[in-house]
Amino acid sequence: MSDKPVTQKLLIKENCKALIVNEPEDYRSTLGELPQNATLLSMSTEPVDLVQVFVTSSQELEARLPGLKKALKPKGILWVTYPKGTSKTKANINRDSIREYARSIGLEAIAMVSVDETWSALRLKAI
Repeated sequence: MSDKPVTQKLLIKENCKALIVNEPEDYRSTLGELPQNATLLSMSTEPVDLVQVFVTSSQELEARLPGLKKALKPKGILWVTYPKGTSKTKANINRDSIREYARSIGLEAIAMVSVDETWSALRLKAI
């Protein structure tokens, strides 16, 4: 695993407004210290710079992703975070199934990072 802080891996930068959806307990401590003026939101009525959604099933992904895609500013960053295959968290979703569904709604996977021992994140962008 990289020594980079999670915020750096996820591209959370100064002045970033990040919407974090369905986060696991204690996730904020995993993120650690935020860059200057970066804000983590649980909900937002305005477009944000970054969205990170945690999912453990394809049903969750399909229910959440289309709306979250609309929550981003143009050129915003979208991360779908899912349990690693080696995780103890039960899931019926993986990198390939996320890619397949994302493509069906006009998104393409462009990067992947390890968040911690349990979670990986797949970065998506509009095609």
